[in-house]
Amino acid sequence: MANTVKRSSLVTWLIDPIEPTQAANPDHRYTADMRSWIAPLLIGAALLVASLVGWSLDAPQFYFSYLVGWVFCLSLAIGALFFVIIQHLSHAYWSVVLRRISESLAWAFPVLALLGIPILFGMHDLYHWTHEELLDPNSPAYNAVLAGKTPYLNVPFFIGRMIAYFMLWTYLSHRLYTLSVRQDVDPDRDIPALQRRASGWGLPVMAVTTAFASYDLLMSLEPDWFSTIFGVYFFGGSFLSIFVFTTIIALNLQKGDMIRHAVTFEHYQDLGKFAFGFIVFWGYIAFSQYMLIWYGNLPEETIFFRIRMENGWEAFSWALLIGQFIVPFFVLLSRGAKRTRPVMYFIALWILAAHWLDLFWISMPVLHVNHAQLHWLDFTCVLGLLGIMVGLFMFRLSRHSLVPERDPQLAKSMKFVNS
Repeated sequence: MANTVKRSSLVTWLIDPIEPTQAANPDHRYTADMRSWIAPLLIGAALLVASLVGWSLDAPQFYFSYLVGWVFCLSLAIGALFFVIIQHLSHAYWSVVLRRISESLAWAFPVLALLGIPILFGMHDLYHWTHEELLDPNSPAYNAVLAGKTPYLNVPFFIGRMIAYFMLWTYLSHRLYTLSVRQDVDPDRDIPALQRRASGWGLPVMAVTTAFASYDLLMSLEPDWFSTIFGVYFFGGSFLSIFVFTTIIALNLQKGDMIRHAVTFEHYQDLGKFAFGFIVFWGYIAFSQYMLIWYGNLPEETIFFRIRMENGWEAFSWALLIGQFIVPFFVLLSRGAKRTRPVMYFIALWILAAHWLDLFWISMPVLHVNHAQLHWLDFTCVLGLLGIMVGLFMFRLSRHSLVPERDPQLAKSMKFVNS
C-alpha cells in the first residue's frame, strides 16, 4: 500500500492526504468498528436538522445558540493546534504518545469553516455593528462609537479576516499532521526539525489570529465594550479544554483495548497537572479582567459585568465561577485524583461543560439582556456540531497509528515517570 502524500485534488488535500497505514505495534492500532465515528456523525446531523426547526421559529435564538456551539468546537481545534506546536518547540517527550489525538483534532479546521457559514447569514442578528441605522449620522439611533470603528468592524473585512484565519490554521495543521504521519513510515531524520520550523513561525501566527478571532467572534457582540485581555482569556479556556479532551479520548481508546501500554497513569497525572495549571491561569486572567474593569469604573467597560450580575445572569456567573474554577481546582489538587481514571474522566467532562458555559455566559446576555434563560437550541446546536466534529475526528484517528510510530522520543514517552 502506498504511503505517499496525495495532492490530486482539493478534496483529497483537505480530507485524506495520505493513504491509511497500519501501525507496527498492535497496541497502537485503531480497532474500534465503524460505529465509533458514524454514530456521532448521524446523531450530530440529526440534532442540527432539529435545530433548523428552531431557526424557523426563532432565528435570533438559533444564531446565538449556533455561534456558542460553533465557537466551542473551534476552541477545541485551536487548543489542539497550540498543544501540538508547543510540544514540538519545547522538545517535550512525555506527550508524544498523546500527540496524535491533538494532531487529528486540529484537522477539523476545513470542516469548521464550512460549518461556520450559517453565522455569516446571521450576522445582522448577531452583530449590532452591521446595522446601518446605527452608523448613519442622520439617524436617531446613530452610535458615534460604532461609527468610529467601521474601518475595522465592517462585513467585507470581517469575512476577509475569517478566511485568512482559517487558511492559516488549515495550512499549519495540515503541515504538522502530514509530517507526523509521514514519519510513521519514513525514517527521515529531518522530520522533527521540519516540525519545529513550522511550529516556530506557527506559534506567533496562532497567538495573533486566536486573539483577533476572539475579538471578532465574541467581543464584537458588544461592540461598545472592550477588553485588552480578552484574547488571553479565550486562549486560556481553549488550551485548558484540549487537556481534558485528550484525557477523555485516551480513556475511551483504552476502554476499547487500544494504547493500553502506551498511555499510563503517569501521562494522566501530567494531563491533570496541566489542566490544573490552566484552571489557575484561566481564573487569574478572569479575575484580572474583572478587577481592572472594576478599578477603572468606566461605564463603557463596567456594562459588561453589570449585565451579567442582574436579571438572573448572576446565577450563571456564580455557576461559572464554581464550575470552571472552584470544583476542578479542588478535585485536581490531589495527586491521587489525577491518577484515578474515573475521577479524571468525570472532571474532564465537567470542565468541558464549564468551558461551554463560559462561552454561553459571554455571548447569550447580548440576546437576553433583561431575562436569563436556557433554550433547547443551546443544547441541540452544540451537541450537533460536536457530534459531527467528533465523528470526523474519530474517522481521522482511525486512518493511521494512534501514536507517532517513529518519533525519536516515543520510547522515552512510553517509559515516562513523574518525578
